Amino acid sequence: MTNSHQYEKLFSRDFSLPSVEAWVRGESTNPKGWSKEKQPYLPYIITERSDNTVHFYYDLKGVAWVQNLLVKLARENKNFISIIEKTVLEKLTFIRPIYEKEQVISLTQLKMFLKELEEGYPWFEAMWWFFQMDDESKVAGLDLKNLAKVRKLTDKLCNSSDTVIRKSLIKIFPQFGELSSVLQTKEIITENIPKKQELEKRDKGYFYTKNRLLAGFDKSKIEKIFGIHFTTDPIKKVRQLTGSAAYRGVVRGFVRRIMGHKQINEIKEGEILISPMTIPDFIPAMKKAAAIVTDEGGVLCHAAIIAREFKKPTIVGTIIATKRLQDGDIVEVNATEGKVTLICHAAIVANKLKKPCIVGTRFATDLFKDGDYVEVDADKGLITLINRKDKINRFKRTMTWDTLFQ
Repeated sequence: MTNSHQYEKLFSRDFSLPSVEAWVRGESTNPKGWSKEKQPYLPYIITERSDNTVHFYYDLKGVAWVQNLLVKLARENKNFISIIEKTVLEKLTFIRPIYEKEQVISLTQLKMFLKELEEGYPWFEAMWWFFQMDDESKVAGLDLKNLAKVRKLTDKLCNSSDTVIRKSLIKIFPQFGELSSVLQTKEIITENIPKKQELEKRDKGYFYTKNRLLAGFDKSKIEKIFGIHFTTDPIKKVRQLTGSAAYRGVVRGFVRRIMGHKQINEIKEGEILISPMTIPDFIPAMKKAAAIVTDEGGVLCHAAIIAREFKKPTIVGTIIATKRLQDGDIVEVNATEGKVTLICHAAIVANKLKKPCIVGTRFATDLFKDGDYVEVDADKGLITLINRKDKINRFKRTMTWDTLFQ
């Protein structure tokens, strides 16, 4: 497998399928509108819906190609950046008043909204990359002041546009409810709506790239179809995660993973909200949470801003929180030190009751039976089988495990 076919996940968001299509098709336009040069690295973006959210994978060589081309054009043509500014403003004319207010719109308006959103994405992407270069020295000396002001107008574009699309679809197609969010743009435009069973299949998982929707496929199949490879780092079973503290404080509580819209109403008061990254639609859940932990983001991300507003201990940028932690886990969020520590329920209860406790045995329930006589040495983390109730296999067997409380 060549390096040009390596795809790395850059972020995850629970976006509706029409939002995903507008993003992927818009940024994959070839050529992009602001240049005559064609993108040599295709597919540029591959999206995967799984675990109730959408993961965006990029060919990093493709990203570098786009960034380098933008810088090259900006240095060769002193008017290039002003052309980007002007075009972005033009592309925002119709959609911005709608997404700023997160309006629910009619089917006719939605068709126009989706068209304008997709046509604007190549230009939005060009503008955004000037402020997200992998090497900031690339843009040294370029005057980006006015472009930065225009960029500010798009702060809500992605999340709020998706809210407009999602809420409008529910109103237009009430018979499908939230399943309407996996309708394709062409189905909305032609009003040729598939059966509910097909939407349910998409909702469970799909891949979208090169204007193709592939539901019911796994990653290995997608890799074979497109001759690509998804880069994945093994998730270490560590008991402590680190990130950046967005609002200080120390809290303990049960984990509640909020991967997408479906889990918003599942969180209970005082639970720890774990998410790839929060979006405005998650605010009701964030209000209930005792603390917030995200995979992505920095001190200026949505989760960090809301954390400071609600005064909730928050850690962002842990990278693997949603993969390492599961609903019901007990964690300590130390947002003073930027650490999230996994604590088991048995250990907490044992500590309160002052009972010897050994955790992390992996297979104790498989080895021991009711009535077996054992010795628990929590000082050394040893469990010794003294005798079996059935009087079979009479022997002394000692195993060492982790001891949390002695």
